[in-house]
Amino acid sequence: MLARVGAFCARRRWPVLGAWLMVLVLAVGLAARFAEPLGTELTVSGLSSTRTLDQVNAEFGSGGDEGRVVFAAPAGHTLAAYRPALAALGAALGAQPTLSPGGRIGYFSVASAPAAALDQARGAGLQVEESSELAPPPEGGSSPAIGLLIALVILLITFGSLSAAGMPLLTAVLGLGVSLAGLYALTALVPVTSIAPTLAILLGLAVGIDYSLFLIDRHRRQLRDGAPDVRESIALATGTAGSAVFFAGLTVIMALAGLAVARVGFLTQMGLAAAGAVLVAMLMALTLTPALLSLAGRRVVGRRKPRAARTAPRWAGFVVRHRGVATVLSVLLLGALAVPVLGMRLGLPDDGSDPSSTTDRRAYDLIAAGFGPGVNGPLLVLVRDGAVTSEQIAALPGVATVLPPAVKGDDTLLTVVPSSGPDDAATATLVARLRKLDVSVTGQTAVAIDISDHLAAALPLYLALVAGFAFVLLLVVFRSVLIAAKAVLSFLLSLGAALGCTVLVFGPLLAFLPTIVIGVLFGLSMDYEMFLVSGMHEEHRRGAAEPVVSGFARGAKVVVAAALIMIGVFGGGVAGGDPVTRPIAFALAAGIIVDAFVVRLVLVPAVISLFGRAAWWLPKRLDRMVPAVDVEGTDLIVSRA
Repeated sequence: MLARVGAFCARRRWPVLGAWLMVLVLAVGLAARFAEPLGTELTVSGLSSTRTLDQVNAEFGSGGDEGRVVFAAPAGHTLAAYRPALAALGAALGAQPTLSPGGRIGYFSVASAPAAALDQARGAGLQVEESSELAPPPEGGSSPAIGLLIALVILLITFGSLSAAGMPLLTAVLGLGVSLAGLYALTALVPVTSIAPTLAILLGLAVGIDYSLFLIDRHRRQLRDGAPDVRESIALATGTAGSAVFFAGLTVIMALAGLAVARVGFLTQMGLAAAGAVLVAMLMALTLTPALLSLAGRRVVGRRKPRAARTAPRWAGFVVRHRGVATVLSVLLLGALAVPVLGMRLGLPDDGSDPSSTTDRRAYDLIAAGFGPGVNGPLLVLVRDGAVTSEQIAALPGVATVLPPAVKGDDTLLTVVPSSGPDDAATATLVARLRKLDVSVTGQTAVAIDISDHLAAALPLYLALVAGFAFVLLLVVFRSVLIAAKAVLSFLLSLGAALGCTVLVFGPLLAFLPTIVIGVLFGLSMDYEMFLVSGMHEEHRRGAAEPVVSGFARGAKVVVAAALIMIGVFGGGVAGGDPVTRPIAFALAAGIIVDAFVVRLVLVPAVISLFGRAAWWLPKRLDRMVPAVDVEGTDLIVSRA
């Protein structure tokens, strides 16, 4: 079927290209006409803290969206010397200041702050900063241009042909445009959070390049091997490499859609947005790439033979000869990188997560220095029928102070300032301790703690579903129990190493980061597994003397190029200043590095070589039950021989 699709697109190359351009124009037009602003809240309905927050807002009022204007005297001075400037600032803001015990730092609680008044106070010598409620959001995020530039360099080195290098970039950019425009157009029908496009941009661009790369590489090899007809070669490449692209894309889509298991709205939106981007990238690769290959003709081959064609067999032979040592060293390295996961803590981004160059981060740090870290994350405690007094709460370990209460009927609302910061484990302990007193706890910090706990509780189920799906998928594809089991265990090693490196660099992680990394890294690692091991499987079915070495030589180059492109795209996300994007992109880049260059290029050939002929063993009962899926397109090759 895919071969027929490839042949059709090669014959009707201009209509196919025109159809995709029309889809892009239509999607952009719909987005421009109907797109609504993206949401900014990261919340989960049904949690104890969110229910209590709704009650508090209904009974006591939300107090508006107040933020803080934080000010400080220069080091070594106090605010006493700046009374005229403070009086002018307070008059402009219409608020009274709160001063720190040391007299150097203070803040105003306001709903808005005129820039001219802040600049005037700065001109008088004060440091003036704004919290995130008042300041514009920090610039940054993923950087597609960086990833595209890196991808172009890698593709030029890999193919040695400008036309071949440009095709994956063209399909990826068009696909990303279609998927993002479609996502923004959907905001007219359903609310979409602002972080939903983040993963779609990173993943859509990366797989859009990689999937096209796989088809182009297969087509080029066929032409180099003497395929006489370009369109026939395109059809064959679409039926063989295209089959692997189809199953790989389907795997990533199912893993991303599976993020809905966590029952968190913004996480489900991120997963579905990214799954949509992968779906478009897969369809682009299977239709637009054959059309572009037909337009390029034999120019896509280039003039020189890839160097990797000579290097890969030597590397595979070296690994196979030292397979025992390679297996042990790989597992030890991955295990060592995964050790920091044992101390992993989860949280949500706040002003303290932003770069130190932003005004909201500087305001956060000044508040912590002048008033204590807990002032950045106060807890709201709702007490009913006087069950607990403020004195009892103030006496609890971890409480810095309790502010004067607000009373409505039989309900009392207390503002409790912890002695620890919002992201500290001690604050989560205090929340648990307060709830044992039969009170309701809410506030931004408590909501973040509850969301983190909810996601942490859903993580094992999602990981089990992903691992189980991986085992079944690879059992069907390669008809081997050992290959499927090896793939699951190696994926878990890659995941542990990626999260371990991220904990080591960033400390507490975004609560939804592990779930996202599981879904994305699973899909990508299965991509590499499929493209690398399918070559070995095909060589085994042909009766090759050394199927691991010869199969590895066929797939290693494209896996290395694809991994480097992925690392470049995710590296662009790390270079951005967005506190949400940066750790996600870093975790994915780290995961690709260890999965591609340690697991796929060392551990996989070493372990399959250790298995020997048992690597392709399937019990007879399972052999009758498991459907035959010709991912390598061997039957197609034979029928066209």
